Amino acid sequence: MKKIATLIITLLLISTTIAQNFDNYKFGIVSKEELDLKKYDKDTLANAVVLFEMGATTFDLKNDKIIISTKFYKKIKLFNSNGFEHGTFSIKLYKTNNAREEVIDIKAITHNGFTKTYLNKSQIFKDKLTENVNEVKFTMPNLKDGSVIELEYTVDSPFKFNLTGWKFQSSIPKVYSIYKASIPGNYYYNRILNGYLKLDVNSSDIKKDCFRVPGYVNTANCENVTYAIKDIPAFTPEDYMTNEENFISKIKFELADFIWFDGRKQKYTTTWEAVDREFKTDKNIGGQFKKTNFFKDKLPPEIDTITSELDKAKAIYSYIQSYYTWNKKYNIFKDIDIKESYKTKIGNVGEINISLINSLKAANINCDLVLISTRENGFPTKLHPVISDFNYIIAKTTINNTTYFLDATDKFTPFGTLPFRCLNKDGRVMDFENDSYWTDIIPIENSKSQLNVDLKLDENGTITGKIKKLSFGYDAISERKKIENRSIEYLMSDFEKDFNKLEVTDYKIENKDNLNEPLIQIIDIVIENKTNATTHLINPYFTEQFKQNPFKQNKRLYPVNFGHPKKYVVNFMLEIPENYKIESFPNNVAISLPENGGKFIHTTKKFSNSKLGLFSTITINKAVYYNSDYEFLQEYFKQIIITQKQPISIKII
Repeated sequence: MKKIATLIITLLLISTTIAQNFDNYKFGIVSKEELDLKKYDKDTLANAVVLFEMGATTFDLKNDKIIISTKFYKKIKLFNSNGFEHGTFSIKLYKTNNAREEVIDIKAITHNGFTKTYLNKSQIFKDKLTENVNEVKFTMPNLKDGSVIELEYTVDSPFKFNLTGWKFQSSIPKVYSIYKASIPGNYYYNRILNGYLKLDVNSSDIKKDCFRVPGYVNTANCENVTYAIKDIPAFTPEDYMTNEENFISKIKFELADFIWFDGRKQKYTTTWEAVDREFKTDKNIGGQFKKTNFFKDKLPPEIDTITSELDKAKAIYSYIQSYYTWNKKYNIFKDIDIKESYKTKIGNVGEINISLINSLKAANINCDLVLISTRENGFPTKLHPVISDFNYIIAKTTINNTTYFLDATDKFTPFGTLPFRCLNKDGRVMDFENDSYWTDIIPIENSKSQLNVDLKLDENGTITGKIKKLSFGYDAISERKKIENRSIEYLMSDFEKDFNKLEVTDYKIENKDNLNEPLIQIIDIVIENKTNATTHLINPYFTEQFKQNPFKQNKRLYPVNFGHPKKYVVNFMLEIPENYKIESFPNNVAISLPENGGKFIHTTKKFSNSKLGLFSTITINKAVYYNSDYEFLQEYFKQIIITQKQPISIKII
């Protein structure tokens, strides 16, 4: 009991200290310690650190309107010129035809010793980013190594849904980050704490009769909340991760309900049943599905003669994929016109993939629409419908008990393979006959790259041979995009540039346009011994070599997301003449990741004094590895790189 009491007192002391810092800061006051600070002890490599930041939200009456007003304050220490980028600020402001957000009372100072340089109004710029977003942007004046910058401003928003929350983590570390809000009881917000950091302060209390609207007798109580974190590490993006917004530490608010002072209740968080009903009547989505008959006489007549349902589906997919050109727009909730896009042969994601679904249905192949969020857009909320989380549409069909996900926007993806941007875990299947439901977006085709190398060294030290590269799945998609619209001469030159003495004498490509077959590139090479060298060092991996470890951080809190399983295979054969000997070659290696996560096998075999074979297989068996796997992955790639750096050494006798 004594331990529990001590813990509570400690937490209260932390909460009180942070709250005092929040309440007692004075704009324009910087301490000598802050000015003299040379580095941040908890991150000595940081170019800048946020010394203190706060946000405070209140609900106010201004010009007879309820305004959500948020005051921002930030104090940053810039250690060197590499930190100057953190002296530029952008404030995004939402607007509609009837209302808009405003930023007011911008104040900013750059402190250099006892010299203060104030931000001038002429240094503040306003720009229109989109139809619904304006931007206010400014850069702090007189930035120098060691500057301390302060800024303060208030954003007034008329939009009830726009209690935007607070982002604790950023690209630089922070000493303190605190957010307060006073929320009237007639506003109910769902709250989500995102990221891996824990709150040091999470408190709330009720203030009676704090909010009143003229003309109404009733008043509302307010919930006063405080959230704070101290000693916040910088968020550093790393290879193989989805949108950083999935993992960065922040608090989010979503308006669920609003009760008017006359007792009327307005619900903002809806149910999937209500969403399903709305989608069926929506002109951009539900309305477009009533145009199935439009495609019955648009499909090539030979498709009608195909008896296999799977082959027919593949033919329809191929037709839609080749017929349309994607305009790179993601529109799914507006600007969808199936007939117009068919006429122009150009469409956005919604137009092309709804056309695909309609075409499959026109051929009596059952097919559903799936709402997804792309990798760069973040994960969709699953607790309740947040339709704005979705930014993409794909198709789903099940044939002979096998489910296929389809997207006809990409010219290089075969039937049943989604573009890499779509591999983001969860999708919502909008079954217009029944209720919608969640489904896992799992890639059905693994990626594989295989390199077959057959070389021969002649008596004069010249190496000739053939490299055959086979690409499957996502590797094939990537390779096809690389070689698209490239001449053979360009590809030959591009291959040669990574090697000092290598010359490509011939370059052939097989299955370039046959998406259902592996892409095959056959490269004839020669490496002449122009310097009469007596020793030759050959790296058998050529283009399949990992040159640096993709996992550099000591620890990683967020998952490693490859998107799909991977496999790399190298089969290398070398024949040498009698006047040469094999001096050294890489040792055999076998390494496994826990829980069948992957395996690296590297074997070198001497068939005779004149023939050497090297065989290597690297497998990544999972699409996603969690932070408990990180150290194993890091060591796994470390050993792969060490092994692949070891050349085969051949010496003249």
